[in-house]
Amino acid sequence: MSFNSVRTDINVALAKLYCRLPLSWQLAGGRLLGRLFYRLPNRRKRIADINIALCFPDYKKQKALLKANLIATGQGVTEMLAALWYQPKGLSAQTMERFTISGFEHLENILEQGSGCLMLSCHTTSIEWGIRGLNMKLNDLNLPVGHMLARQHNNKDLEAHLEQARLGYVEKLIDKKNIHGLLRSVKQGHPVYYAPDQNFSYKVKFADFFGRPAATTTGTQNLAQRGVKVVPWFCFRTGPGQWHIEILPEMHELGQVGENTASTQINQLFEQQIKQHPEQYLWVHRRFKNQPEGYENPYK
Repeated sequence: MSFNSVRTDINVALAKLYCRLPLSWQLAGGRLLGRLFYRLPNRRKRIADINIALCFPDYKKQKALLKANLIATGQGVTEMLAALWYQPKGLSAQTMERFTISGFEHLENILEQGSGCLMLSCHTTSIEWGIRGLNMKLNDLNLPVGHMLARQHNNKDLEAHLEQARLGYVEKLIDKKNIHGLLRSVKQGHPVYYAPDQNFSYKVKFADFFGRPAATTTGTQNLAQRGVKVVPWFCFRTGPGQWHIEILPEMHELGQVGENTASTQINQLFEQQIKQHPEQYLWVHRRFKNQPEGYENPYK
C-alpha cells in the first residue's frame, strides 16, 4: 500500500469520526473552516475574489460577499461530509425536519407516470446535502430514488471511499461521460442529478453568464432532444441547520431550440437562482477559465 493510499485512508477515517458529532457541531465547524478560508491566503480565495469582481462589478460590498461566500464554502464542506458519513439513529426523520421543499409535485407527477428525468442544478454549496435530503423524501414516498452523474476523482483511493458512501443515498453513480448509462437510468424511471455549470473544454458553446462568456456544455440540450425531461431544482441554506429545496417545472422547450439558445437559457436560469443567495454559489471554481478568442483567462 502506497503512502498516498494510507494518507487517504487516515483522512477518511478522521472525516468519519468528525461525522459522529452532533450535526449542529459539525455545521459550526464548517463556519469556522470558512473563516479560516477567508483569513488565510489560498488559491481558492483568490479565484473566488476574481469571480465575484467579474460577476458583480458594481456591487459595493464585494469583500463582504467574498467573506460570506468562503464561510458558506466551509459550511458546504462539512455538509458534504455529513451527506457522506452522518448516520445517526432516526436519520430520515431528523434530517427531513431540517428541509422545506417547494414544487415537489413537478417531480412527483413525472415519476408517477413511470418516467425518469434529468434533475438540472448548479453547484450551490449545499448541493450534495440537498441530494441526500431529496432522495430521502423520494424513498419515504416509495418513489424511484435519484441516481447521480459525477466526475471520477483523480485520487482513486478517495474515489472508492466516495463511491461507497454515495451509494448509501443515490443508489447508482454514473460517470459524467457515460451518456448511455444516464439514458438507461432515465428509461428505468429514475431522476438523475446533474450539475453542468462548471468550465468545460469540449462540446461547448460560449453563453453569457453574469455578463461574461462561459464555456457551457451542449449536453443538456442534446439530452432534451432525445426526449429526456429536464427538471430544474436548487438547494439553498436558509438558516443554521435549515435548507430549502425548490423544484421548478419541466423545461419543455429546451429540446426545441438551438444549442446557443439552450445554453443561454440554462445559464440565465442558474444566474437567477444564484442572485437569490449569491454567497452560496461555488465561486472558488474557475468558471471562466476557457474563453473565446478575444478574451483572456482572468485567472492567469
